Amino acid sequence: MKQSTASTAQVPVGKPVHFLHPLTVIIIGVSAWVAALSISWPLLHAALIALGWLAGIAGSRSLAVPATSIALSIPAGLSMLLVHAPHGEHQIAPLLTSDGLVTAGELALRFCALMTSLLAAMANVHIPDLLKALQHLGLHHSVVYVLGASLQLLPQASALISEVTAANRLAGRKVTLTTVIPRMIIPVITRLLTRGADRGIALQGMGYDAPGRRTVLYPVRAHRWEILLRLIFPAAAIGLVVLAWI
Repeated sequence: MKQSTASTAQVPVGKPVHFLHPLTVIIIGVSAWVAALSISWPLLHAALIALGWLAGIAGSRSLAVPATSIALSIPAGLSMLLVHAPHGEHQIAPLLTSDGLVTAGELALRFCALMTSLLAAMANVHIPDLLKALQHLGLHHSVVYVLGASLQLLPQASALISEVTAANRLAGRKVTLTTVIPRMIIPVITRLLTRGADRGIALQGMGYDAPGRRTVLYPVRAHRWEILLRLIFPAAAIGLVVLAWI
């Protein structure tokens, strides 16, 4: 059976499938982010949010992207409300103006669009594929390793928090404000550091620091038509920015 040119890795049943090359996804996400940051069009921001949520749901097969973007946008929106709502020109209540509310709402919508663009891109990128693609571009293997370790830190910490929480529950230990440091934070940090040291020893044993050219056993290949996407999305973002600033 002929393998797909997009990826040579076998994807387990029930796991997210990433059809686009990781660099293509990054280019699309950055283009959307630049457009949201540079253009003050609420309809554009709403469209980016809707499309980003759909892409995030398709990429992660969960509601993680919409939920996370909303969770991040609520405190940002409240802070913008406190800053702008009292300082408009058309007062409708004490410390509340109609144009201030509109400004706060538009800024909150833009912030949500910015977060959604990044989260949707990350939901559609397989980190190992991204690192292989960067190494294939000629990025030094040590830089690729540091980048990969940084990107994996949050998921690993989340998994460790779940493990430590389960261990405390099985041991009958309650985690409160006074015990959260010794029973939760210190064990998580200790395990993260230990795993990092173990990875360093394993990499050293495999000759990771040895001189010579690095190769990738299963390179990540892009579809030919993805070249069009890499050109169309940045061009569209630049065109919209120019149109908005004319």
